[in-house]
Amino acid sequence: MSAELDAIFLADKIHITAHGPTVNALAVRDGKVVRIGSREDAAQWESAAQTHDFGAATMTPGLIDAHSHAVSAGANRRGVDLSRCRNLDEVRQALVDQPQDVDSEWRLGWSLDPNLFGSAPPSNGFLHGTDDRPTYVKMADGHSAIANSTALALAGVSGQEVFTSYSCVVLGSDGEPNGLLLEDEALELIRKHIPPLSAAQQVACLGALLLAMASTGLTTLSLLDLNLSSLDTLAALEVEGELPMRLRCSPVFDPGADTSTELDRVTDLQTRSGRLWRVEGVKLVLDGTIDNGTAWLEHPDTCGDSTQSLWLDPEQFRVVVLELANRGIATATHAIGDAAIREVVSTIAAMTKAQRARAPHRVEHIETMPDDLVEAFARSGAIASMQPTHSTLYVWPDHQDEWSRRLGPTRSRVNGFRFRDLQDAGVTVALGSDWPVAPYDPRGVIADAQLRRPHDRADTGQTFPRQALTAAMALEGYTTSAATALGWQDHIGSLEVGMDADVTVFDCDPLSEAAESFAASAVIATSIGGRLIWH
Repeated sequence: MSAELDAIFLADKIHITAHGPTVNALAVRDGKVVRIGSREDAAQWESAAQTHDFGAATMTPGLIDAHSHAVSAGANRRGVDLSRCRNLDEVRQALVDQPQDVDSEWRLGWSLDPNLFGSAPPSNGFLHGTDDRPTYVKMADGHSAIANSTALALAGVSGQEVFTSYSCVVLGSDGEPNGLLLEDEALELIRKHIPPLSAAQQVACLGALLLAMASTGLTTLSLLDLNLSSLDTLAALEVEGELPMRLRCSPVFDPGADTSTELDRVTDLQTRSGRLWRVEGVKLVLDGTIDNGTAWLEHPDTCGDSTQSLWLDPEQFRVVVLELANRGIATATHAIGDAAIREVVSTIAAMTKAQRARAPHRVEHIETMPDDLVEAFARSGAIASMQPTHSTLYVWPDHQDEWSRRLGPTRSRVNGFRFRDLQDAGVTVALGSDWPVAPYDPRGVIADAQLRRPHDRADTGQTFPRQALTAAMALEGYTTSAATALGWQDHIGSLEVGMDADVTVFDCDPLSEAAESFAASAVIATSIGGRLIWH
């Protein structure tokens, strides 16, 4: 080991953890924190190849997004972000005005808020009267999309398609497809006809996205939709240089495949890695979303929907999760409705102590559950992975949004998005964005978690005010708790001696600054293993 330090970091405040001590200096050798102390202490340390003095700034452990789709979505990022559109006229205009893709005649968009359709069911009617370019728009829930009549005709979609899963081509009053497609098999009817980007274009898109994410303070992402194309893109990107963040990539288990073969497939992928990315864990999807009627609820929603699992055989789900636990492979299960959440929690609770010790097991999203399920969750040892902006951007204070209307008053107002209740019950609550479903900037997510409203809309009322997190809880959700959800708490998530020197530097203190001000604060720098990525 070299006697010289690689780097010394100095700042008026360095939070070792969200709840821990504050120091002013830390030293890095071989990518690890080897000393912490005051500025006076640092003056007595051995020399360093580099010293980074950030003055009055505040340094925290590097921020970790516990739930993102950055590689698959980012490598193919095309079209227009519709998340800020406030009505369908704005959506239509944004699609019409977007620059034409040089490789495609398609109009593409993403993150369309289903609430913009009001009480009417989502359909492609708002696109009528535009030109005949095929158009495909992903809804904000990530589980549904709108295709215009040209795209439907090009793909030969008739509405008579039969699926093996809970997918659907929605029909209008005339018995013809109205443009709304629900769940993956239906979405694929259109997606396979959209000309893909070249490999070089995918690498360029992903590289630009990851650097933009690093500029917001992120140093690690948990990616929950790995495919073989994503692995090729990551490998190609590392040929060009170092990634700007750490990536933990989890493949999705296909419940329609032969169970033994699929278990072996996802197990074999666990050996794949690069310098800053690795395949680890498996994603399972137990239900869809409440907004489009494909969640799994213990009682039907107000439209009579959301009555079954996306796994047509829930027993197979239990077998798969327990076998993955036997193999020491972590799981992250998408479960939005109370029936889906109960299924995951009971499966994790049935694990032996040895199985649970081999790898972490998470529940993703967790949007509605009664009191007894909160208690069962806490007893099970499951980790909660939740996204605050889902409940501030897409649920309205008056509960006239589609999510609330479908659930009814008790399940939406009393049982919805129980961040604080889970935290107070002793559950590890990791936070993330679910980008591209919601914006990836962690400052906005951390602020919304405290405010219980969009941080940039002071005129908007709160949703679920009882579920507000403190500033320390919210920062913990992006640091130590997120690291625990990934199973990486032994090397990231805090700045204790021996941990990787992943840091985020802000121009204000996230633990004392008003949430709105923190959301608008500047990120001065991010570092991976003591190497400055953004500054």
